[in-house]
Amino acid sequence: MHVLSVTWLLWMWLTVSLYWLVPREGRGLVLIALTAAFLVIHDPRSVVLLSAFTLITHGAARAPTVTTRMAVTAIGTMVAVLFLFKVGQTVQEDWLLHTLVIPLGLSYYTFRCIHVVLERLKGHLPTLSFRDLAGYLFFLPTLVVGPIHRIDDYRRDVVRQRFDSALLSEGAERILYGYAKIAILGNVLVEGQFGALIAAVPEDHEALVLYLTTVQTGLNLYFQFSGFSDIAIGFALLLGFRVIENFNWPYLQSNISAFWRSWHISLSQWCRHYIFGTVVSMTRSPTLGVLATMITIGLWHEISLRFLLWGTYHGLGIIVWQRTARWGERLDRMTPAALAGPVHVLKVLLTVHFVWFGFVILTAETPLRALDTFRIIFLSWM
Repeated sequence: MHVLSVTWLLWMWLTVSLYWLVPREGRGLVLIALTAAFLVIHDPRSVVLLSAFTLITHGAARAPTVTTRMAVTAIGTMVAVLFLFKVGQTVQEDWLLHTLVIPLGLSYYTFRCIHVVLERLKGHLPTLSFRDLAGYLFFLPTLVVGPIHRIDDYRRDVVRQRFDSALLSEGAERILYGYAKIAILGNVLVEGQFGALIAAVPEDHEALVLYLTTVQTGLNLYFQFSGFSDIAIGFALLLGFRVIENFNWPYLQSNISAFWRSWHISLSQWCRHYIFGTVVSMTRSPTLGVLATMITIGLWHEISLRFLLWGTYHGLGIIVWQRTARWGERLDRMTPAALAGPVHVLKVLLTVHFVWFGFVILTAETPLRALDTFRIIFLSWM
């Protein structure tokens, strides 16, 4: 089942229609039932896992006071299951969409469950009823490709929710915007037209072909992934829920730290909150915190050498930027006003190319092949 398929469109139409037809008191149960039915049809193993995770999370979070032992037991069990499914798993060529492969949505709802347990442990959430927890976890709009929305936002919208034609219009517009990103910008322009341009480059210009292919990969990943997020956010709006934005013009950011505040925002915020904060509090080392955070983001996608290297690559990039940020600020103050614009453009280009070259680590057959690609791109002109 693909987000662009007629099947997904029908499920969205069916869910929205039935959701608003029933009385307010029954809408949550309808959405839970429709989400469960969707999983039964498309991935029975995932509905079993999600149900089990819901029970585990409820068992740990229902107590008036959640102990560290209860939280560690619940989280450890769910992380172990996630690890068993991911370790050694080689995702499809289109690695971005691996979460569409069984078990459907496992990476997303595992992190949502951990979020609930940790917030209860910290005392930031009241005791949750099983229905409230199930409604949050069995939330179809964000099940397949995220975002990893927060339970406090979900509970707020449950209380405030009402039929709003303006919200429906906004949701429909957001969905169309997402489909335009995927189909027109991603598939037609980047994959089709830009791909034809790359194919027309003479064979003896290997460095140019590899560079343009790297740019194509970076652009297509953004249009595809942000388009999927737009569809999920729009779907949630049709049901009266506002979930977290997942992208904020990441390719226009002027440094790698700002990029990660704008790319896959729900995941990066989750990891900053629970991984970076925890590691720094234990080690007093922001450097280790950054590395742990970025490696977690990498391994969340796939437990493999290439994603470990990719996470480390971005972690080191952030550390270097943080260590040199003061020098950059001094240079900014010394730069004449007339050159401020060009300098900013240069920073954006450097940042986006750092990100795009990182994708070479993921798309190359082996790390050695990735190094060979870099050698050809950067040294073939010498």
